Formats: sequence, structure tokens, C-alpha cells
Amino acid sequence: MQPTRLTPVRRISAATLLPKPSRHASLSCRSLATPSALTDIENQALGAYRSVAFGNSASDAIQVLKRAAATKSVQPEIVEGALLTVEQLAAQNTSRSTSSIAGRWRLVFATGTKFRPFQYIPLKEDFVLDESTKTLVLESSIGPFEFFVRGVMSSWRPEVGDLDFQFNKVDIYFSGNKVWEVNPKTKPKTYTFFHVGTDLACARSSTGGVALLVK
Repeated sequence: MQPTRLTPVRRISAATLLPKPSRHASLSCRSLATPSALTDIENQALGAYRSVAFGNSASDAIQVLKRAAATKSVQPEIVEGALLTVEQLAAQNTSRSTSSIAGRWRLVFATGTKFRPFQYIPLKEDFVLDESTKTLVLESSIGPFEFFVRGVMSSWRPEVGDLDFQFNKVDIYFSGNKVWEVNPKTKPKTYTFFHVGTDLACARSSTGGVALLVK
């Protein structure tokens, strides 16, 4: 059966489905051992987190992030501060290696936007990683629409937590039927995972900002 085409439909690129770049969008591929300088907004978030006296250890910050993921009741600025705390502490351990990132990860929180209410991602958005086939899919749904942004892994470097990848195809479904296929021109991206647990992960995007993911 030939897919039905929607007309008119605004052209959608993979970039619109990912967090918007922040002031440090020119951030290059980063290593856990050499983190880039924080932006003013990130410094404010880190200060706000420390002022609440949750504790300065990685385990303390992870507990805050777990509560944020479960309830979405933690203030976004505090969530960002907790993520930055984990990132800074991970950067001090240059000998650590990140465990496997394979699986389905739900994106819960991302700071690619400065608009705090939207930092808790308001839709279902899963990042599905398959290390065996070196493929990945960003799956999103908005009402009857489903978006599958597909790509390939260029490399996975567990010694620094860097996942290099590039999206190359977007499949769009309406009420379960495929209605559009796009092959956008995209730039390579990097997610630097600075914490990966059994049910929670933290990463920084090369397009700007940090993110919280859960299984």
C-alpha cells in the first residue's frame, strides 16, 4: 500500500526534534577529563543547587535527579545544577570508563532551551541505541503523529563517554500509517555520557546543554 501524503505539511527536519542550541552551540566534542567552561546560566544553576544543601557528592546529586525524573517536581534550575555537579565530579575521574549505553532511554529533561518550563520535555521522546547494529532512533509522539529520526553511530568511546552519531532519515506516521519520509542533511553530533547507571543516564550534547535520561 502506498503511503498517504499529508498536504500541506510544514517541512520537518531532524534538528527541530532536538533541543535548540544554547550560547555554547559551538561546543566541540568534549572529554570527561577536559570539560568546557560553563555558561553564565549554568553557573547560576550550579550555585542554586549548592545553596539548597542537597550535598556535594555524586550520589547526592543522582538522588535529586531520580526524584526529578520520577515526579518532575524539582525546580528545573536545581535539576540543571545537579546534572552539572555530576558532570564536574565525573571529569575529575580521568580513569573511569562508561558502561554500555545500549537500550531505550526516555529523555526527561534537557537544557538546550533557556525557557525553564520546557526543560522538562513535555512529550514522549525515546532515544533508542543499538550497539550491535550501530544504529539509533529518536522516537517522539505528538497526538496522532509519531516521528522516527534514524541515524548511525560513527563511534562509541567508553573511555571518555563520547557517542558520535549522525541522523540521516525521518519517518513520520499519522494514526499508525506512514505518511512521510525525509532524508535531511544533518551535521554529526556528539553525546558525552558522564553518568550511566542501570536506570538513569546523564549526557551533554555537542549542540548545547545537558540532558537527563531514564530507562
